[in-house]
Amino acid sequence: GNVEADAILPNGLTQAQQDGVDRALAYARELQQTVFKDIQEEDKLRGDEERRLPACTVNPGLLAGVDMRNISVMSRLYVGSINFELTEEHIQRVFSEFGSVNSVSMAKDPATGRHKGFGFVEYDVPEAATLAMEAMNGMMVGGRQLKIGRPNNYSLAVTQGFPAPPAERIYVANVNEAISEDVLREIFAPFGEVKACVLSADVVTRKHRGWGFIEFAEPMPAEQAAMAMNGFSLGNLTLRVRKCVVGGPLGEGMAALGAQPSPPPEGAAGSNGLPPPPPAAAGPRPPQQVIDVAASINMSIGGAAGPAAHAPPLQPTLSPIVLLENV
Repeated sequence: GNVEADAILPNGLTQAQQDGVDRALAYARELQQTVFKDIQEEDKLRGDEERRLPACTVNPGLLAGVDMRNISVMSRLYVGSINFELTEEHIQRVFSEFGSVNSVSMAKDPATGRHKGFGFVEYDVPEAATLAMEAMNGMMVGGRQLKIGRPNNYSLAVTQGFPAPPAERIYVANVNEAISEDVLREIFAPFGEVKACVLSADVVTRKHRGWGFIEFAEPMPAEQAAMAMNGFSLGNLTLRVRKCVVGGPLGEGMAALGAQPSPPPEGAAGSNGLPPPPPAAAGPRPPQQVIDVAASINMSIGGAAGPAAHAPPLQPTLSPIVLLENV
């Protein structure tokens, strides 16, 4: 045979074997630059498509590209001192006034099957969690005073990567389903020029989910509106309002669906089955124009139901305990 081809190289291969390896590597590199590169680009495009948020998303932090895990931490609350007769359904009902509740988890005792008196509530957006903590900490629910706080994994360090909240923006929750974005804008317009009003949309019902954001042209109207309108009664529901916590794009809201909320059916119930909500802290009186507009809306809505009214009714077998007591 060919002596040169049969010679053993330092790596233990013959020259012929090494030539074969070199040809294989060259072919692999060619594939990497052609076929595999096309596959990788297709995978990337598919991944980008899967990660693309729905057009109706109203979550500034998420739209700004903040890690969903960090938003989740910011949107989660610890709830302690829970009456042992209360269920996760009770807790969801009580806390849904401040925004959409993604989940309620309560630690269970494996021996008895009952919860241990504490749990966690997670919302869609951090603003809802902050509002709930401010309003519900110390509130008497089912005869026990709730203890609301942040989970152990919450750290101010988590917030470092979040966009700064615009001073002109407020978060609004517990909005009656009959109140459209245009009507909500009209209600808040007396405080100052409203640049944007978006409500989180439900793609299934094509109605809003009862919460969203309002952005004014200047910071002062936002400050005044947050103080004056928190606890304001509109359409048989008590508005929950505060300054926003996280910055980022607002999203399109209801406009992404191409339709405004359908009017509620006539004769719908006006109560969500819970006692009246705890009163918000006293603030400045809203402008008379706001009060007049709200009075007109309240009259036109009459018995219209709010977003929370769509939850299934509590079963009659549940203990007849008083959920909320004003203290």
